[in-house]
Amino acid sequence: MDFLKRHLFLILCGVGAGAGVLLGATGLRAMPKVKTDLEAAAGVYKNLETLKPVNQQNIDAEKRRIDAILADRRKVLDRAAQLYHHQPLLEGVFPQGPREKRVEFRNKYNEAMRAVFDSLRSGGPPSPVDVERMKDRIDTELASERQFGADPAAAGPARTPADVLTKAGARTDSLARASVAAAQRVYCYAVNFFEDKPPDKVASLEFTMAMKDTSTLEPPDAVDCWRAQLTYWIQKDVVDAINAINQQAVDAARAAGQDSWVGMMPVKEVISIRISTEYVPKEGDLYAPAQPGGYNPALVPGTAESVFTGTSSGDSFDVLQFTTKLVMDQRDIPLLVQRLTSNSFHTLVRASYKAVPPNKNMQGKIYGPEPAVNVVLDFETVMLGETFRQWMPDEVCEKYEIKCPERKGKDEAEEE
Repeated sequence: MDFLKRHLFLILCGVGAGAGVLLGATGLRAMPKVKTDLEAAAGVYKNLETLKPVNQQNIDAEKRRIDAILADRRKVLDRAAQLYHHQPLLEGVFPQGPREKRVEFRNKYNEAMRAVFDSLRSGGPPSPVDVERMKDRIDTELASERQFGADPAAAGPARTPADVLTKAGARTDSLARASVAAAQRVYCYAVNFFEDKPPDKVASLEFTMAMKDTSTLEPPDAVDCWRAQLTYWIQKDVVDAINAINQQAVDAARAAGQDSWVGMMPVKEVISIRISTEYVPKEGDLYAPAQPGGYNPALVPGTAESVFTGTSSGDSFDVLQFTTKLVMDQRDIPLLVQRLTSNSFHTLVRASYKAVPPNKNMQGKIYGPEPAVNVVLDFETVMLGETFRQWMPDEVCEKYEIKCPERKGKDEAEEE
């Protein structure tokens, strides 16, 4: 560098002399180009004047700075991997597992999703069979009263001053008594995705339908397996958060000598959990946000433009959005959000809720004495490529034009 600075004037003179010789051959029409070349050379000289002298000390300092940045990056990625705590349901199925592994994965996925749903300790309102059985029980009780006299403890007004059905008023109401009995058996209401459902019911959890038929030996494709794995990870995180805050209520009730039932739970019903069907792009079709109320599934926003963070998939990470629609105690919404987002890569992007009308007749779904709300919570989750793309099937990488890690060849894998 010092050599250039000391001898640049001579170099420029040489360039000018060469240009003069060239003029003799090209004539005056070449003059503008020569002028441009000289101005460019002068610009290079000015830029060189601003550079600091390069020596080994500066080189070593820059190398230490780069090493420190890389070390910090490695720490961040290692910590991220710990926070994700996710592993595939079946080892060897991703990224390019053989056919038999995908068949085994389908069975594993079914077992895992059943376990997630069962962990809710959920149920539904009374069935027609439950109501008929309660009618028979009431008839038996009335016959006993005619013979031995009524129980004095069953006397009292049929309704409270707020017009809510009392225990005395429900004595001969088979639907109300069956509804109370059903509520006392569960921690929350939910609809199982394996059951045959009438048109007015939707499954609470999202089940990848390509995984449903476990009787065939034809394997699901890799894209469906990856979709099933992603939705399982997210839904397990949500259900674990719900179970955690409901269990706190159970522990408190037991300490107070009270019964544990849906009416005293923070989360009283899981109406739906749904995940975006594609990785979130920067731009796309915009949809009206899901509104609280009713029992239809809430659909996810779908694009980065739909949420305030504006986060979309990129070179270093992939983004999914998911939505939960619940009935819960309004006061416990922050507790659920905190449980789901703390030390995780899930971020709340929207919350909306409306009051659930009181069930004064105690029929159907009973949510307890405290005011309940129907709430829609939209989230996004960031999945770092460093952690997840090692498992991403080639078909998924190609579909989304994602640069995935180089795969080991079949011969290399067999050698190991």
